[in-house]
Amino acid sequence: MTDRNDFPDKARDHNPGVGEQVGEGVGGIGGTLAGAAIGSVAGPVGTIIGGIAGALGGWWAGEKAGRAAEDFGDHEPKYREHYDANSSSEVDWNTARSGYGVGHVAGRNPSYRGRSYDEVESDLRRGFKDRDRDFDRMKPYVRHGYERTSKSDWSDE
Repeated sequence: MTDRNDFPDKARDHNPGVGEQVGEGVGGIGGTLAGAAIGSVAGPVGTIIGGIAGALGGWWAGEKAGRAAEDFGDHEPKYREHYDANSSSEVDWNTARSGYGVGHVAGRNPSYRGRSYDEVESDLRRGFKDRDRDFDRMKPYVRHGYERTSKSDWSDE
């Protein structure tokens, strides 16, 4: 019999976090179904990320994209601070929070490492398919989330 300690990387498989469940949902379902699968776990952020996964594939459509969202709660107070200082009457906190979440995950994408928001915006815009949220209104929040996490020390392991 094999002890789970023999495979430390597999320990998470026995007790997956929300981020892993999100990533597995996207990785296991292609195209248009990705948004629905991720959305059921992570709400509006998941739906948007699912759309990006369907449009762009690759890293976005795998477990690592889901894991990139796991520490969002640690950053949320800073996102709320930014929102309070820069909010408009057109976007409520819950809507802005979705934009921060998308940017937060995008900033962790290893393919975007060392790239500015302006260099990756076209990817995000192309995959941003949300009937309730307009990309242009969400852009300041997506940008801030991206810039916050793309500058942090992130390992894609």
